[in-house]
Amino acid sequence: MNVRSTLVTKAKRERKKTKTARLSSLATECDDASTGKPIRVNGPYRDRDRWRIYLIDGSGRQSLLFPSREAAEAAKASLIQKARALVDRTIGESLDDYREYRLKVKGILPKSAEDHCRHLRGLLPLELPIAALTSEKAQRLYLEYVERPNRYTGKPIAVATHQWVLLVAKCWGRWLVKSGASTVNPFAGVEPIGKPNAGKTQLTRDEAQRLSVVAVDRARAGDDEAIGVLLMLHLGLRQGEVGARVARDVDTEGKVLIIPFGKTSTSRRRLKVPEWLRPYVLSLAVGKAPTELLFSVDGRTPRLRQYWWSKVHSLCRLAGVQAVCPHSLRGLHATLAIEEGASGDAVARALGHTSFEMTAKHYASSDSVANARLAKAAATLAPEELPSASDRVGHLLSQLSPEERADLRRRLMEQAAPASHIHSDSHCP
Repeated sequence: MNVRSTLVTKAKRERKKTKTARLSSLATECDDASTGKPIRVNGPYRDRDRWRIYLIDGSGRQSLLFPSREAAEAAKASLIQKARALVDRTIGESLDDYREYRLKVKGILPKSAEDHCRHLRGLLPLELPIAALTSEKAQRLYLEYVERPNRYTGKPIAVATHQWVLLVAKCWGRWLVKSGASTVNPFAGVEPIGKPNAGKTQLTRDEAQRLSVVAVDRARAGDDEAIGVLLMLHLGLRQGEVGARVARDVDTEGKVLIIPFGKTSTSRRRLKVPEWLRPYVLSLAVGKAPTELLFSVDGRTPRLRQYWWSKVHSLCRLAGVQAVCPHSLRGLHATLAIEEGASGDAVARALGHTSFEMTAKHYASSDSVANARLAKAAATLAPEELPSASDRVGHLLSQLSPEERADLRRRLMEQAAPASHIHSDSHCP
């Protein structure tokens, strides 16, 4: 990352501007942290009918031509001022501006912008001048970060985590170039290390039904947050989307849940609430002001991320299933939806994704995607037939709530026990 190159780029942009400034033709210096050598601005010198100034540092020199001495002197004054600013500006100082850029220009959520800068502060030396961050130093910083233990668990940082942090650093580097603070993205050539695991451990269909039944029982007992877990499982909501819901988001008497904003622009959507879940969702908004949070102690402060992890784990223990994270329920929703015949685009839209590729890679299981494609191909090639009895029964079962399906299964098992006994006796030799 060369200060001289940065100054040359800026000077070319402003060459047509006219300024008035009077400086001596003697060389003026400022230190370049990237080379340890001073930046010198020499001139202006007459060159036929134009005037030339030179920018010199430890790596070489660059000349700039101007139509008049006044223009050259003005450019020299501006370059000296900018050189000093670039040399002195630290990485830590740039992060505040980067956060504002992400908020105002990119339109991301404040929490996401702060989260990005928090990880950058953990990766980057904040007191180091921007000009001193070379590509070699960026590579070393990433390697050191990869070997750093997780401060919460003491285990090595997950591959997906440090690769995501590297991606954030690359975005910050591109912003440095765009904002004129640098001509080179120091992280552009840094290669990610390792192979991340795509997706998270998911419950089986039977385990998900047991979890759903337990969550419904807890919701009936007055546990509002259990309804939040049901929304993650049955609507595919992110835990942040659950925590951000307010009373006015419950629309059409509980038939629709509005997600007016989210992680990306495609997060905005209106989701149809299953009929059996509507009374529980509607009960959350009763007696609350339109802007009051549905899941909060005081109606203003959302539940912490760790709270939802703890909540999902506790319900998993009550259901006797493997403890999974809240985001796993979102992936399970995608898997089950695809297995039930929903199109990839429909599932992607329901999850708030820009494309089904993201859904297939990180959320839905690979088997569910492959089976859905095979089923679609088989349905296309097979002759047209009327729906079978099993298809009609399956459609009816899909309309039942998890609690109703569990009750139906219990009754069938009770009726099947004596029947199987009689059947086996009748076939005795």
